[in-house]
Amino acid sequence: MKLNPTAFNRFLNHIGQDMLWRKSFLCPCRNENSGSALSDCPFCMGKGCYWDDGKEGRAGISGMDVQKQWFQFGQAETGDVVITIPGDTPLYDMGQFDRITLKNSTQPFSQVLKRGEEYLSFVPVSVDYVSWIENGKMVHGNKPIIEQGKPKWISDEPPEGTVYTMGGRRHPEYFVYRDFPQDRAHHHGLRLPRKVVLRKFDLFGR
Repeated sequence: MKLNPTAFNRFLNHIGQDMLWRKSFLCPCRNENSGSALSDCPFCMGKGCYWDDGKEGRAGISGMDVQKQWFQFGQAETGDVVITIPGDTPLYDMGQFDRITLKNSTQPFSQVLKRGEEYLSFVPVSVDYVSWIENGKMVHGNKPIIEQGKPKWISDEPPEGTVYTMGGRRHPEYFVYRDFPQDRAHHHGLRLPRKVVLRKFDLFGR
């Protein structure tokens, strides 16, 4: 029996979810003594890795039976997701520490920021509120537009240097943790679907 990559791809593309894959790269900035990333590096922001702009594709979310198999290895954490990647998508080449954004679902976010120093590493689906404390009172400002990670207001923005809260909805984002141990190179390396474990834990402080 020969497995059929085309049939697998057709099925996964039918049931799968749209995703954005951002490939990770080790940043060449390094402290000569410790080997750690430079905290003031303008490219990786001290994380030691940086990511490209990303490519879009589609992959399937594996069922509960597969999830249970992964948990049996004793290395799983709550929130881990196992995805099945068809062979005809750019996502097939993803590797450890790459970032994956699920485009077909959203989740709430709430973040404390400081006016003039803020940076969002994600693009919100919506900003629902902005609030800060001024003269002992809770102030609700206008909702900003996010451009290249920076909020832009037309009016009613937090004063410079003010700590404020921004909340809304965003697409869930994961890091590639590792390949699923059941990958096999059937039929001399045909691009059969591969399974990858995604971890929601913030590995790099985003």
